[in-house]
Amino acid sequence: MKNRITELFGIEYPVIQGGMVWCSGWRLAAAVSEAGGLGLLGAGSMHPETLLEHIRKMKEATRKPWGINLPLMYPEIDTLIDMIIAEGVKIVFTSAGSPKKYTARFHAAGIKVAHVVSSSKFAAKCEEAGVDAVVAEGFEAGGHNGREETTTMVLIPQVRR
Repeated sequence: MKNRITELFGIEYPVIQGGMVWCSGWRLAAAVSEAGGLGLLGAGSMHPETLLEHIRKMKEATRKPWGINLPLMYPEIDTLIDMIIAEGVKIVFTSAGSPKKYTARFHAAGIKVAHVVSSSKFAAKCEEAGVDAVVAEGFEAGGHNGREETTTMVLIPQVRR
């Protein structure tokens, strides 16, 4: 099945596993990638040494595309970004902050960037920042989804416009 998402990320199916804090370790992410989707490591709950361990286990577990979900509010964000670039990760989904500060750096390292948004206003800022894709995540998805409490079925058409 080919569409813009499968072509952008080099995956077989347009299925992207959520980078859920405390849930999305290397075993889950590798299984999703091996099945043809895009597995994501949930870096939001990982200290740098833990993330490094998961990155290296992902490299052993699969040769298929995978990425990292990286909340930008993380206190050790610069350390994590340096590590992600040094380890050759090819896909990063950012959230919880502005992608403007980091997108050019990721792109310079050959990394594709998707950013999770909770409003059309934030989607426009992502477009300005030059991200490769936007994830419109409604309030019911869990995580940090904005104060507006907009549901996904309402949010997607707003973001698309």
